[in-house]
Amino acid sequence: MSDTKKEYPIVWWTKWFNKYRYEGMMTDDCGLPYNCRHTLDRSKYNEAKVIVFHESDWNPKDLPPLQDVHDSKKSWVLNSLERPKPESDRYISLFTYQFTYHFESDFIMAYFTSGRSSTRALINLVSRPPLHTLEEKNQFRKHGFHEQDSRALAPVAWIVSNCRARNGRHFMVNQLKKYIDVDIYGNCMPNRKWPKRKDGVTEMAAEELASHYKFYLAIENSNCDDYVTEKLERALAVGAVPVVDGPKDYSRFTPGEKSIIQYNDYGSPELLARHLKVLDNDDNSYQEYLTFRANRTADNTDKNGQVNIDSPATFNQDYKERLLPWFVDNWDIDTTGSPNKSTTQWLSEDGSERSSRAKYGMQWGPDEQGARCALCRVARDLTEGDAVIDPSRRLPTDTACTFRKFHHASWIIAFYPYWTLLALVAMSVLLFVLLTQTGRGYAKGLILKVLKALKALKIATHRKKQHDYFELQQESGSWRE
Repeated sequence: MSDTKKEYPIVWWTKWFNKYRYEGMMTDDCGLPYNCRHTLDRSKYNEAKVIVFHESDWNPKDLPPLQDVHDSKKSWVLNSLERPKPESDRYISLFTYQFTYHFESDFIMAYFTSGRSSTRALINLVSRPPLHTLEEKNQFRKHGFHEQDSRALAPVAWIVSNCRARNGRHFMVNQLKKYIDVDIYGNCMPNRKWPKRKDGVTEMAAEELASHYKFYLAIENSNCDDYVTEKLERALAVGAVPVVDGPKDYSRFTPGEKSIIQYNDYGSPELLARHLKVLDNDDNSYQEYLTFRANRTADNTDKNGQVNIDSPATFNQDYKERLLPWFVDNWDIDTTGSPNKSTTQWLSEDGSERSSRAKYGMQWGPDEQGARCALCRVARDLTEGDAVIDPSRRLPTDTACTFRKFHHASWIIAFYPYWTLLALVAMSVLLFVLLTQTGRGYAKGLILKVLKALKALKIATHRKKQHDYFELQQESGSWRE
């Protein structure tokens, strides 16, 4: 008898950010008695029951037959790791399932890795001792990264790719800089060059850079429920205290009672800066934000004092005692289909109501692998008839985002002073023209001059055409007097 598991196709109708990321990907590590294969091969359309679309690659002019959705022959799945697009209201009702970062999704694909098997699992990252001691960070504050880059570090670092965030986070950080020093790297308000290592040649990795700082701005570009990205992971991985802004509720992502600093708790850049300054100047108060982490020991550091980040077993043994129950409830699940040890008996008081990790009769973590496992289960059940497509089940409009949070007029003006000055000058000229007799006179005279110039240009153009025609006729020998 063959041990080959039956395989079910999952068709991706779109690429993923214009890449073939999911082509040929197997979902075979879920503890299920069957596998699923992801493909962009549209010839598999008739075999598949679920059709996946990546929202950023959505093209309304390139769709499979809509009638198959209306007749409940196919289920469409909306995949995205980004905030909902404003135009999604036009097509959201075509979809049955959601495959996103949101914890109310059918298939949860958060930015973090669940369980403890991977060295990059979130529980392992937050259990690490800080990669640099507080004594080292205080030295960096005074003397920079190293002898070859000895300019003192600010207490706060920010790595940012652009100044086009929909919520206007750059406006807020521009205000924050008035009250506390912030070292900014990247393509939005950079004030410091990306550092190199001691060899003077190799650039530091982003996490390596962030590890030298006391605080790191983990500010999302949108304010949506559960939209928490690699920005927070970067800070938690290295032992910098994250200063966060994103969803209103960070409880799923908060490992300790004091572990993150949320902008909303202070309400203004000035008050936030005051708090950061207090912590920067008080080592004991700052250390309170690191107590959820394992302490440095001879077992979890090497002879040079570097944390053994690839050996999480040396620092995550007592994670349940150090980390908040709700945090562990959400992340202590590997992708084998079973929770770690006795996690299900260890749920926090509200875990049974708030946790959305138990789906489709088995448990997987809220990461990409877990999402693919849950998707595979649905693909199989729909194909074999163990589940039917409910025609009334359609995704509602996503209302979980707050847009333009930091778009305060005074902050925008402060961020764009020259454009603001230019706009004021233009407005003043316009008002002068519209509201004063002298201005109207100037405007009338200017308009008449423009019209006269256009008329002269028209006449000159006509004469040139006549001249060119005359010369052409002479050259051809066909000119007649």
